[in-house]
Amino acid sequence: MSHTYPTSQLGRTITHQGKDYLHFSGTSYLGMGTLPEFKELLIQGIHKYGPNHGSSRNSNVQLSLYEAFEAQFAAGSGAAEAAVLSSGYMAGQLAVNTLRPLADLTWTAPDTHPAITLESQQPIGLTHKQWQKKCIAKSHELMGQKILLLSNAVNPLIPEIHDFEWTKKLSPANQYYLLIDDSHAFGLLGKGIFGTYAQWKRLPVEVMVAGSLGKALALPAGIILGNTSLIFRVRENPIYRTSSPPAPAFLSAFLEGQDYYVKQQQKLKNNLQYIASALEGVERLKFMPTYPVISFEPESWVEQLHQKGFILSSFPYPLPDSPAVNRIVLSAWHEQKDLEALIQTLKKLSDS
Repeated sequence: MSHTYPTSQLGRTITHQGKDYLHFSGTSYLGMGTLPEFKELLIQGIHKYGPNHGSSRNSNVQLSLYEAFEAQFAAGSGAAEAAVLSSGYMAGQLAVNTLRPLADLTWTAPDTHPAITLESQQPIGLTHKQWQKKCIAKSHELMGQKILLLSNAVNPLIPEIHDFEWTKKLSPANQYYLLIDDSHAFGLLGKGIFGTYAQWKRLPVEVMVAGSLGKALALPAGIILGNTSLIFRVRENPIYRTSSPPAPAFLSAFLEGQDYYVKQQQKLKNNLQYIASALEGVERLKFMPTYPVISFEPESWVEQLHQKGFILSSFPYPLPDSPAVNRIVLSAWHEQKDLEALIQTLKKLSDS
């Protein structure tokens, strides 16, 4: 049967055909969209800045909020500069198209999001670690090349967090750029709520991070992080200069609501520790205690979890004819009783 659930607003529970379901899907990892305090900051922001800023970043009429947001995000992430755009996809495409002309070769990791890929360049049949070894070996066959590496910070489908320390093994005879998509890392991994840039900026590669802020951070916007010269190139691009920026109220709510983000992040960490401890040793589940995704393979579990009152993430990805990816997504909005119900159900399914 179809497991599609039309709803007016995402939250801890969703009502479908007169029945309440516990919601374990989506990407609202910190549950900011259901936080009354955050909604109030948005309302205040709309009163102050209006519903949108109908002007380009290149306009002679400027809204200083955008520069303040970029400065805050750069400082928080450990980057020299930041550039904010109206979507993560736009940020990713602008980032990869900024770096591509600087490189002779482009090597794309498996599971890399289409936002930062160029056409169809993903290797087929390789794991991320196999791709790493292939890059290292290939680098030692080359000399004087400028090489662009493209990768997600995390594969949220498995899940798997990627480590880029391996780039230290690349041949020093070449120059390297590394573009990381942090869409599923912001708010979860790295430095505070600001992603992984600080972890990788001292590697022997020129690092740029891009991604959507619309997941854990609940902002309809995208960001690019990098050194001064690279972000200068981004800001000179017509896409950045002429496109409309994100709605200012959201950026204002982010700047004013830092304490709420930290509070929600701690709630999520507590939820992860609780469920990881309870599910340790349970078969047919794949998860990490530091990331809010549990994946499983038995297709029958989707319907059985539905019957028990759980909505989870189950749909073909990334293409319409791709196999369904089945996942349980945890959020800061979940209460302990929700987790207890999920734990008991998963244990029974695993034992059956």
